[in-house]
Amino acid sequence: MEINTIMDFDRRSNAAILEMIGKRFLQARLNEGLEQQELADKAGVNVSTVQGLEGGKRSVGMLKVLAIMRALGKLHEIDNFMPEPPIKSASLLTTRNEKRKRVSKTKGDKEPSPGFTWNKQIRKSHGGKGK
Repeated sequence: MEINTIMDFDRRSNAAILEMIGKRFLQARLNEGLEQQELADKAGVNVSTVQGLEGGKRSVGMLKVLAIMRALGKLHEIDNFMPEPPIKSASLLTTRNEKRKRVSKTKGDKEPSPGFTWNKQIRKSHGGKGK
């Protein structure tokens, strides 16, 4: 996909993208030589679902979209629609999606804090003045 196409999608509203997807489903059905009712029967959905999807005027549930894609023989296109994202290095640090934990000493191993001495040093350098 070209960068211009990606930027074009970013500029479109969700409704405009839904309409564009609907037109693609319509063309896919026509390419298969199917009537709306035939596709609906083959997908196991209502004809109003097919009409709504092709019209791009209303949202159709993902399960119904998948059923229609399967009926059109286009289910393999899911990989183009939403390719598997690459694994980022940070996700390799966790196993089984466990939340990463901060590494710290156990309570018994902690050294006592010497306290904050910055103010004491400022007092000494200013002749004992300050808080």
